[in-house]
Amino acid sequence: MKQVIILLLAALSLSACGSSKPGDGSAQNLERTLDDKNAAVLPLKTRIQRLPGVTLQAGVPVFIKNNNSTRGARPPQPLYIVDGQVIGNSYRAVESIVQPVDVETIKALSGSEASFYGTQGANGVILITTKRGN
Repeated sequence: MKQVIILLLAALSLSACGSSKPGDGSAQNLERTLDDKNAAVLPLKTRIQRLPGVTLQAGVPVFIKNNNSTRGARPPQPLYIVDGQVIGNSYRAVESIVQPVDVETIKALSGSEASFYGTQGANGVILITTKRGN
């Protein structure tokens, strides 16, 4: 009888320990949730800078692979597309058109992904989808 009770307790304790999965990405999900909740507070430049492969140079977002320009030269800016419409290679134009509160998603394309946009996308492409653009 004691052996049965010990086996039941052991099985119960093992099932309780195995309820959480290691590496389920909960930290990433938490960060994404916080970013979504703080989207109205975060400037557009900060949200773009957080994309993989993007950094700031001379105050404008650029892709890291193009960060080797000479001093004093204008950095090669990526192509900006807002809700499927080409805005151009000027971050200032995008900043004046898009309000951070309205942004739903931001995606960075480089290399072969950006080749769809031809020579305009040679320095990378940043796709911005607004809540009104869906």
